[in-house]
Amino acid sequence: MRARAIDVDVFALAAQTPRRPAPVLPPPLGPVHTVLLELPALPGDDPPVLAHLAVYANPWPGQVAIWRSLDDGASYQQFAVVTAPSIVGETLDDLPSGPTSRWDKVAHAPVKLYGGALASASDLRVLSGANAAAVQRPDGAWEILQFANAVLTDERTYELSRLLRGELGSEGAIGDPLPAGAPFVVLDPHVTPIARGVETIGRRMRLRVVAANRDHGDPSAVEIDLRPGALSLQPLAPVHLRAQRESGGVRFTWRTRRRALAGVTFAARADLNEASEAYELEILSGALVVRTLSATTPSVLYAAGDETLDFGSAQSSFEVRLYQMSAAVGRGLPATATLTP
Repeated sequence: MRARAIDVDVFALAAQTPRRPAPVLPPPLGPVHTVLLELPALPGDDPPVLAHLAVYANPWPGQVAIWRSLDDGASYQQFAVVTAPSIVGETLDDLPSGPTSRWDKVAHAPVKLYGGALASASDLRVLSGANAAAVQRPDGAWEILQFANAVLTDERTYELSRLLRGELGSEGAIGDPLPAGAPFVVLDPHVTPIARGVETIGRRMRLRVVAANRDHGDPSAVEIDLRPGALSLQPLAPVHLRAQRESGGVRFTWRTRRRALAGVTFAARADLNEASEAYELEILSGALVVRTLSATTPSVLYAAGDETLDFGSAQSSFEVRLYQMSAAVGRGLPATATLTP
């Protein structure tokens, strides 16, 4: 037999109050901030994207789901997941109109970001597509611009300078001026495509944007109703319009463009992104279209007899409006000019 002595005081422990774990509160997530963008086609979009969505929230919920319903709004399916916030903000001062196809060395654009950061980039990087952003006019049109200099002047406030304006054919959306408070969105990979292809033009879509760990019916879901337009599929406005009088009338010529960041890039016929080459040139008298000429090359003759019939005599100058045609969406973005032959 073996035995061991034990001190009974070992078991004389004072009773302790049971500890309750602190309750874990759910994160205070409210509705996210969304910006819907209808832009000209961006490089690399194939097929072209008709609409993009920028999403921002602070605090960021980790992932944000985009749910989409086509037409009826009765059933939603998860369409995309946004893993990081976009860089969005607003302009602080009026931004005057500026030159296109070259550096704007005069304008300065102060912007206030809701979150994120900006950085300067070399001219070479900008010309390769860096530092692209979009700003929206009050009528809804988006101008795409680029900036080489971004100087931090206050908390989340930057002054942008050395700009490239009206990129990718958005020169028609340049404000004169763009008023302060205009939405500002950096065009980075976090901006999510939500509509692609010809079949989605004009088709009603309903989106609900909410934290990915919540259902699309959650009260914090942001609902968006849209019908995508055809802007990204429209050919760019031709450039370098000229008129020259010859024996048979007035010869109008121009050059076409392909899309590229940055600046105006000219294209050969093989790069028009259209099945065939076609144009329509309108001859104007004030606001009235007196004649429409069609062409399949970047040149068309306005016959002397037609000029006399339209105006009564030979004209010293012409107001014209020119479109490149698309087999999918018809007329592209217009180029307007007053030409002296």
